[in-house]
Amino acid sequence: MAKERVTFSTRRFLVGRAGPFPRIVFREQVMQALDRYSHMHSIGEQGGFLIGQKQELKSAEQYEVIIERFVPIPQRSGASRLVITQEHYDNVQRALERSGEGEEIVGWAHTHPGFGVFLSNFDKEQHERYFPEPWQIAYVMDNLSAERVVYRVDNGQWKRLPGYYILRDFAENEIGITAPRSTGPWLRTVLAVVLLGLLIVGGTYGYTVVRDLYFSPGPAKVAEETTAQNVQPSPPTPQAQQVPPPQQTQQTQQAQQTSQAQMPSAQTQQDNQANAPAAQAVTAPPAEPRYMEYVVKRGDSLWSIARDLWGDPSLYQVIVEENDLANPSMLSVGMVLRVPVDPRNND
Repeated sequence: MAKERVTFSTRRFLVGRAGPFPRIVFREQVMQALDRYSHMHSIGEQGGFLIGQKQELKSAEQYEVIIERFVPIPQRSGASRLVITQEHYDNVQRALERSGEGEEIVGWAHTHPGFGVFLSNFDKEQHERYFPEPWQIAYVMDNLSAERVVYRVDNGQWKRLPGYYILRDFAENEIGITAPRSTGPWLRTVLAVVLLGLLIVGGTYGYTVVRDLYFSPGPAKVAEETTAQNVQPSPPTPQAQQVPPPQQTQQTQQAQQTSQAQMPSAQTQQDNQANAPAAQAVTAPPAEPRYMEYVVKRGDSLWSIARDLWGDPSLYQVIVEENDLANPSMLSVGMVLRVPVDPRNND
């Protein structure tokens, strides 16, 4: 039995603002792993290496860096700073060389739980020692304030990147995504000929049906016209005027007066109609709401909100699209988000 082949397509989501700086692209599973890591290590600084691929561009962005994996660095719990040693760096570098997949260390990530996203002087010295290239980045996370920032250094100048991308893979059979399929010219020609034939046949028979339906007289009308032509009207015959006897005339007048007395007047009927109770309007039951509002609390992130509401943190992108968030990492306490009740049935 042949194994089913699944084709994937990709789509990029911009977080923040694009600009003429290195194009940093996180795979969605890497971003989710970083979010889980920051929530699991909410005391002290923890972090690790960012592994990926780099290629040069002929545009103002100069580089595109795709981050494929996150490798944590062993660190004692509650440490006040993340310390990277030469041994840590060399071990990861040798493992990448043995794999032969062309990946390299493209930067590092570490947590700042509860004290903001920035680089201390120690962080900057450590970055310049192990990540001196202009395309290598420092990714800082504060899970308590739901903030994430990317830094880089170029010619001794530290710069905070205003945006980055998240790369998501879609299967061919996933709802809302259709993988393109190439069709040969012969197939397009056959489809065009078949479509033209259907149009011609449909037009011919359609004209006949419309003509017979709307412009031809029906059988009843034809029979009526034929009967009217065959029956000749006979001339009227004079009839003698009959005068009813006086006794019959008096009885007829008494019957008409009795029937008029029994019939209610038009004014009485109108009064009865006015006094009749009005029909009560039937109100349809209210429709079940499809959206609700969520108020951001301290420590919330889109990942944790999607997990708490729907049990699937990977649905956080639904919240981004419903609220047109330019920077999903910047959530403020008290912010009201519009979220669907069931994102899977939200058409």
